[in-house]
Amino acid sequence: MRDPDDNLDALLRSALGTQGTAAEEEHIFSDVWSRVQTSIDDGVTTSDDIVQERRLSLIGDREVAARRRRRATRLASAALAIAVAGGGTAVAAEFISTRTGEELTGWEIEAGGTGEVLNMGGTDRAQVFDEVTADIPFPPGYEEQRTYALEFHPSEPDHAITEGTLRSWMARNAVCTWADAWVAADNVGDVTARTAAATTLAEAVSWEDIRANDRPDAMDHPTTGERRSYNGWIPPLAAAAEAGDRAGVLDAVAYSAACSHEVLPVIDTVPDYIWAGTR
Repeated sequence: MRDPDDNLDALLRSALGTQGTAAEEEHIFSDVWSRVQTSIDDGVTTSDDIVQERRLSLIGDREVAARRRRRATRLASAALAIAVAGGGTAVAAEFISTRTGEELTGWEIEAGGTGEVLNMGGTDRAQVFDEVTADIPFPPGYEEQRTYALEFHPSEPDHAITEGTLRSWMARNAVCTWADAWVAADNVGDVTARTAAATTLAEAVSWEDIRANDRPDAMDHPTTGERRSYNGWIPPLAAAAEAGDRAGVLDAVAYSAACSHEVLPVIDTVPDYIWAGTR
């Protein structure tokens, strides 16, 4: 004769239709059996109907919970997929390339400069501008001034600048900072630093971005009346720095029409600079 416990085991196992793993099914079975056994030990009469009712109730609860977990997981996965896909689409739609692959031709070169036309409203503008001008030297400690020069032009999609014009702009600002570094060294009597700045200023006279992108200035010198080019102030600046002529350095910077106070953190504070503190 078959053991009644075997019949009950078979009954319980036959009801495990949750499609769970073997471990999960064994856990459910053990839980149900434990409760039934407790009832028997407590002297409670447990009929097949009561056992069946408890079994169905327990397994039903577990199945509902399992379905809820599976549904929540599917919804979370779907939401994540939509978010990733949507985000990727948004990024792709908003990206504007700074590099256009185009160059000016004919008379446009004289007006706009040489090299590739760059979109000033490009998404990757900061990276591209930095790469294009990376070899133009600024003095140590003048990173903030370099950043100012890089970010000066309006960041708008309907504005453009050529590589040649950008490099010329950055080169002029670099010269301004080297003049500032010269004065900073002169203020503290640092001959080594002042000589290094003077050497760079002498080299700047021949920089391609200074020499090739120079144009006649539309204004006369305010004191001499001399008509010079946009970069015509650089040779006198270099000569004054080489000679140790502080007044000559400050005058060249003052009448450059290129050096704003944003790139002259030291010169803008010295009393012998004509535009000190002027905004």
